[in-house]
Amino acid sequence: MRRFFTLLGVTLLMVLLVGCGANQSTGQSATAGITVRDPWVRAAMMNMAGDQSGAMGNMQGNMGQATPVAGMEGGHGHGHGHEYGSQAASAAYMVLVNNSANADAIVKAESDVAKTVELHNVIMENNVMQMRQVEAIEVPANGQVELKPGGFHVMLIGLTRDLKEGDEVVIKLTTRSGKTIEVKAPVRKP
Repeated sequence: MRRFFTLLGVTLLMVLLVGCGANQSTGQSATAGITVRDPWVRAAMMNMAGDQSGAMGNMQGNMGQATPVAGMEGGHGHGHGHEYGSQAASAAYMVLVNNSANADAIVKAESDVAKTVELHNVIMENNVMQMRQVEAIEVPANGQVELKPGGFHVMLIGLTRDLKEGDEVVIKLTTRSGKTIEVKAPVRKP
């Protein structure tokens, strides 16, 4: 009889454990929503005076307006980053993954390494590549969007410090659904 109750207890415990696991798999997991994969930030120097080596060195930026990008190769400048107007700037890239059955979007980005942080996209218009500020970067349900040179990216304008290869930059992203995602992105040369 003792063996029967022990066996019954073990069986009930197994049923409870399997049942709890089944309930967890039908609900949203803790990682539901947008997550970030493979983030990185382009190396750049604050002191850009006289350095026009970047492909976007002479760019004049106006919020919400298209900015022609002369000689653009792969998105942003080479080497030490580039200037945005008269301010040194850089960009952050990553893969946004939506693990949810609902579409969402990144609507805001913040970082202490720049005075201004904007969401941007690069498009071809009238045979000229142009960089534009966007209000949101849409991420489809159960899909992903790659932020990469020559496409969507997080623009870091008016750098507050040099971004040297091997450093780490913290960027806070806010989703349309209200989630805040803290991203730790290594600085590297393209």
